[in-house]
Amino acid sequence: MGIIAAGSSPSYIRRQQTVVVFTVLAIIWYICVNLVVNHNLATVIMNGFLLSLLFWLGRKIPLFAAIALVCVLLGIILPPLKVSGSFYLYYNLIVMCGVYLLITLAFMNLFPRIYYNRIWVRAFYLSLNELANIQRALAHGETNFANSKHLIGIYRITSGLTQKEFTLGARRVNISLLRIYTYMTTLRTKLLPINPQALLQSADLCDLLCKKITNREMLQPNALQVTDLPDGIKYALQQLIIVWNRTCSKV
Repeated sequence: MGIIAAGSSPSYIRRQQTVVVFTVLAIIWYICVNLVVNHNLATVIMNGFLLSLLFWLGRKIPLFAAIALVCVLLGIILPPLKVSGSFYLYYNLIVMCGVYLLITLAFMNLFPRIYYNRIWVRAFYLSLNELANIQRALAHGETNFANSKHLIGIYRITSGLTQKEFTLGARRVNISLLRIYTYMTTLRTKLLPINPQALLQSADLCDLLCKKITNREMLQPNALQVTDLPDGIKYALQQLIIVWNRTCSKV
């Protein structure tokens, strides 16, 4: 249940926190319900009162309503213990759930470190390739091209990255790509004059960086020889090269 609930959270840290919270709530509620050996009407009234109180508190603090919902679902899903009131039974339950929690968190950490960075690099490649095609289209006088879909994708993938240094570089890449795409959109609306030669040189540089990304190789900073583009776009391309040179060895 914790893993299912964690899937809707955009933050990687928040997903882990959700799994931990759900696991702890499950253990506490399961033990509290099974502390009573013989359930009777008083037990039902007490549990109903506590759940109603949680739902009432949830009107102002949504966390309490979520806890109440978890308790209701656990009461339906989890079977009762055969021997209630046994300390060793509760101890074994806590140890077992703790081991499962550690395994779950281990996989939640290992998977992003192995695959999320590579997925981001793939999105980086697709965004660059798309920008190169847009620049060539503008250089040939074409202004009717679709909005960037890979640029949106790379922003979403960045939120799932875990390594701090890698994440900072990824955000710099996002800003640089957005700056270039915004400039191309301005050219499409003919608010600025189009320099076909400079656009073709910039497109060739994006293609060269795409090849380096595919081969996981560094690109020399002096490869930026586009002189007719604005300083802001040249700086954005330079930032893409610098960030890639720092992160290519980590994927």
